[in-house]
Amino acid sequence: MIKLTDEAKQQFLKKTKENGNYSIRIGIIPAGCSGYEYVIDYADSVHDDDHILDFGQFLIVIDPDSILNLTGSTLDYITEGLSSEFKFANPNVAM
Repeated sequence: MIKLTDEAKQQFLKKTKENGNYSIRIGIIPAGCSGYEYVIDYADSVHDDDHILDFGQFLIVIDPDSILNLTGSTLDYITEGLSSEFKFANPNVAM
């Protein structure tokens, strides 16, 4: 499925506690000429066909269209200097 690094887990735990919403939606959407982009947001609702990954203190929710492209990915949280971001390592991306 999808792996989260310890840094990503810590950041999701922090963000979900601050927001009071313990479900995070991860997906891939079309993005014009560049192909696709990753989306990470709070899950306001969960649909019957969503895939749910339970990490104990928070859930990752993935729509069925995105799961095929995300399977095998690792999600990390990287800090470089003053900036920080979630970063996917996805073996399904064609170069």
